[in-house]
Amino acid sequence: MQREKPRPYFVYALAFASALLAVFVLWQATKQVPTEGDWQSPLSRLSTAEFNGDLVTVKNVRNFRYNGTEDESGVLPNYYDKTYDLSKLSKVWFISEPFKKVSVAAHTFLSFEFSNGDYLSITIEARKLKEQDYSLALGLLKTYPLMYIAADERDAIRVRTDVRESKIYLYPVRTKKGRQLLVDMLEEMNSIAVKPQWYNTATANCTSRIAEHVNRVTSGRIPSRPWQGYVTGYADVFALQHGLLDTDLNIEDARKKYYITDRSKEIGDVADYSKLIRQFD
Repeated sequence: MQREKPRPYFVYALAFASALLAVFVLWQATKQVPTEGDWQSPLSRLSTAEFNGDLVTVKNVRNFRYNGTEDESGVLPNYYDKTYDLSKLSKVWFISEPFKKVSVAAHTFLSFEFSNGDYLSITIEARKLKEQDYSLALGLLKTYPLMYIAADERDAIRVRTDVRESKIYLYPVRTKKGRQLLVDMLEEMNSIAVKPQWYNTATANCTSRIAEHVNRVTSGRIPSRPWQGYVTGYADVFALQHGLLDTDLNIEDARKKYYITDRSKEIGDVADYSKLIRQFD
C-alpha cells in the first residue's frame, strides 16, 4: 500500500521550526559576553588580585551596607583594597543559602580565615543588569556573565541574614590545601576580568565552579559532574557525605549547629563580626 505523502502545511511547519532552531543555536553559539552595562550596584565592579610571594593584594573587596533593602535606593556602596598573607591562611568555610521559593536550589560560596584575624569571602554569581532579575531558566541560556566577587563577610553574609532573612549555614571545611584553593579562585577571578565567561545554571554555577576548583587542587576529590552541581540545595549533604565538611555530625545536627542567621542578626555590624558568628560551642 502506498504511504500517504506528508501534507504541505506539515512540511512547511517543520521547515520553519528547524530554521528557528538553527537561528537560535547560531545566536547562542556566537553571543559574546558583555563587559560593559548598567550593572546592579553590588555587581558593578570586578575584583582582581595581585600576587607577591606569600602576599596577595585583593582589589575591590566589596563591603556594602544595605539600608533594609537591596534596591538601588537602599544600597550603600563601599569597596576596599586589602593585602592578605597566604602563609597565615588557617581555615576554609563553606556557606550555603537555600533559596526560599525553590528548596532544591541554593547559593553556595567560600570564606577564608587567616590566623591574624582576616577573613575573605569569594562568591561566584550571575552578573545582572539593573533591570534584570535572576532566573534559573534564563540562566541556562547565555543571559548573565559569570562573576567572582571578593567580599567582606559583613557584606556577603549579613546581606543574606539581615536583608534577605535567608537561612544561612556556615560549615567548616576539611582540607589541607586551603591556600592552593584560594589562589586558584583568585587566579580564575583575574582570568575572568580579562576574558569574561558566561554563567550557566547547570554547568557554570556557584556550586559546580567550587567543585572545579577543589578538583584542581586535589584531583578527583569531587566527581566531575555531581548531581548536587545541578540540585544545589543538597550541596551540603553531598559535601558531608564525601568528607568535605570538618564535622562528624549528621546533616540534620550539622545544620542546627552551623545555622547562623539569628546569631548574625544579634551581633550586627561590628568589627569582630566574623569571629563572633563562629562561636558554635
